Amino acid sequence: MKKKLALKLILLGFLCVAFACGVSMLIDPYNVFHWSRARDNGVEPNKNYVKTQYVLHHPEQYDTFIFGNSRVGSIDASGIGDTCYNMYYSEGLPAEHYENLKAFVAAGVDVKTVYLGIDDVTCFVDPAIHDDQLIRRPFRAQEPEIAFLADYLDPSVALQSLETMVAYTGEEPGFRERLYSTGNYYLDTDLTAESLELEEWPNYFAWYGEGAIEDIRELNNFCDTNEIELIVFVNPEYERRFDEAVEQGYLDFLKELAGITDYYCFCGYNDITTDMANFHDISHYRQNVGDLMIQVMKGEGNGEALQSLRAQGFGRYVTAANAEEVIENLKGIE
Repeated sequence: MKKKLALKLILLGFLCVAFACGVSMLIDPYNVFHWSRARDNGVEPNKNYVKTQYVLHHPEQYDTFIFGNSRVGSIDASGIGDTCYNMYYSEGLPAEHYENLKAFVAAGVDVKTVYLGIDDVTCFVDPAIHDDQLIRRPFRAQEPEIAFLADYLDPSVALQSLETMVAYTGEEPGFRERLYSTGNYYLDTDLTAESLELEEWPNYFAWYGEGAIEDIRELNNFCDTNEIELIVFVNPEYERRFDEAVEQGYLDFLKELAGITDYYCFCGYNDITTDMANFHDISHYRQNVGDLMIQVMKGEGNGEALQSLRAQGFGRYVTAANAEEVIENLKGIE
């Protein structure tokens, strides 16, 4: 009798767990269980996981990738080519991009070119903190998938998101199409004087410069070994945010970076970064800026406006030989 009761309790427990997991998978606020049919539900999806899974299941579709954080989301992949995909996601970091790139190559993706966007997030965010952030938890191909998905099966996580999901009515037209064609998703907020007053240096930003340099070195070496062209660029930021980063030692990081790889520098003080009209908020530039960056990196665009920007240092090509001069200019141009 006791044995039957124990079996019933075990079965009941199993059914409860299965029900809870089923609820979590159905609600799935971060779209990790719906990566192939992601929904714009008001909760930011784990774009790292969604996009990585999509590429791994379509290895023949792309050979060029843009890696970076959410700022890179305003670089239109189609402006680079039909086989380019934008892998950006919130606070994307080189250590995570390196893991994704290794997974792509191992899966047979013929990666020819990688664009790597970096900025103060690269310099001041330790990848280790993302393990505890469900919107940013990185995908690691060498680990069992259940280890990645376990916390997303917690029904409390799903239920806490229900209020946001039910209240959300602003589904973006073409969200899924953009996500699965170019990887882009554009912000539509406006930068205002009020928003500048509210923006503060994130309290979890701490120096990670040396770690980031080593992460980029590993990625660079991997690209060399696999004959992948690596194009590194530094994102522009609104001047106030750039000032904050410089105060924290950001220029030391950029100087050291030139010893690892050449890069295009779009940050500093110029007609782009001093004009609020070019930004969605203090950190994120608009698509028109991304279009100009593509022109510079592809060696295109000889218009007067772009030439003027280049004369101001927008998109200057930095090498170990000229890094000291460039950094001095970034300090002195006001």
